[in-house]
Formats: sequence, C-alpha cells, structure tokens
Amino acid sequence: MLRALVPQPPISAVAKFAPPIVQPLVDAGACQKALTQALKGIAQGLGFDAFMYGVTTSTHPKQESRAYVWTDLHADWVRLYDQRAYIEIDPRLRAVTESILPVIWHRSAFPDSRENREFFDAAAMFGICSGVAMFVRNSFHAPAIFVLNSSVAEVDESRRQQITEVLGQVLVVATYVHELFLANVINRCLPPPAEGRPLSARERECLQLAARGLTSKQIGVSLGIGERTVHQHFSNLLGKLCATNRHEAIAKATAAGLIER
Repeated sequence: MLRALVPQPPISAVAKFAPPIVQPLVDAGACQKALTQALKGIAQGLGFDAFMYGVTTSTHPKQESRAYVWTDLHADWVRLYDQRAYIEIDPRLRAVTESILPVIWHRSAFPDSRENREFFDAAAMFGICSGVAMFVRNSFHAPAIFVLNSSVAEVDESRRQQITEVLGQVLVVATYVHELFLANVINRCLPPPAEGRPLSARERECLQLAARGLTSKQIGVSLGIGERTVHQHFSNLLGKLCATNRHEAIAKATAAGLIER
C-alpha cells in the first residue's frame, strides 16, 4: 500500500540531493520496493525499534480534514490506541504541541497520573517505552507528528546522549517522510489507510453530539476533552467513513445505523 505513496515525477530529483540517512527510503521508492521496511531499517539504524508518522491534510487544527497514519507498530496496538481513544491522554502529543524542539520521551519524564499510568502500561506491553517525538511541517503547511519508539524502559544519561547525537538525522528523516508522503496524498487524493475500519466509541459519541447540532467546543465540554482533541477525533472518523466533512460523516453513519438523528 505504501509503495503507491511515493511521488513518481520528482523521485529522481529527490534521489540526487537526498542525504545518506534517507537514501534507503528514496531507493526503495524508486525501485517500487516496500517503503515500510526501508523506514524501519532507518529507524533501527538510529537506535530505535519502530516508527509512527501521523498527519492531517488541514493547515488549521479546527478545519475538517482526514487523518493518515503510517507505522510499523503492531496492529493490535494500533487498534487498541484507536478504540480506547488514547489520543486523548497520550502525553507525547501534548509535549510536542508545546515545544518547537524534538521531545525525548519516556515514562518518568511525565507526571505519574492515572491516565499516564494507563497509557504507558498498555504501551509497554507492545515494547513502546521511550523514544523521540517531533512536529514537522512542509510546503503544504499541514502539521504532522513523527515518533520513533524504543523498548528501552528508562532514558538514563547515556541513552539520552545517544539520542541527542542522532537528533539531527531524525529531523532529516522526518522532513523527507513528511514531504514525500503528504505531497503524494494531496496530489493523488489517496484514501486514508484507516478507511473502512470501525468507529471507536468516542468517535461515535462525537458524531452523535454533532448530529444533535453541537459545535466542537460544545462537544468537548460535554465529553470533558479539549476542542483540539474533538477535531482529532473527527479527522480520524472522516477517514474511516471516507467523508469529506462532518455533515457527510453524519449522513453516512446514520445510514449505517451507527448513530441516530
């Protein structure tokens, strides 16, 4: 599926000027090979176990858009993250939205709250214990998050130094992934990978309240979550329902018996 996400016309130009760290990814695209395996190899070469790249095609967090996620994390974790609405409590997301710099993350770097314990306990079962996360932008000005994950439980001074030494390379990889992926998504209108997946309970709640006429701000107040998080839920469910906006999503969900009008 990810082979088709490499833009064909500019690939030779990208290959000509690509830094060595991203050359395996560019070569895989040029040869129509598996991009996920290429990016996984890059991540492992930088000292991590897995990667996650997520983007919405809107330039503003309050605009309707679809969410795209590319990752080599275990499918069971991806489903669990989605169905339990971990996007609402994932402390890494708040950390990167509050910093213009890459965030070196691990459990002890965040408050020992009930929500954080729940998140990290679940993540640890899939070997997701620490890593680095960052926001990236490109010529389309659409926000994205790039995360490298590791099974290393604690980031001591030695491990922090190892990560710090490769942060420049991580930023280069994130930038190239973002530019190549999003250019292709926008230019070719490719469907999100989540298309057709079931809505989570929280996504159905958001849709149900929207069908009753509530705004995103009102939905957030009703559910006890932030307005930005409401828009993130709508970005995810628009992709699942293959809808262009929430009105179309409401219509499709109603027709499928997922919510009531």
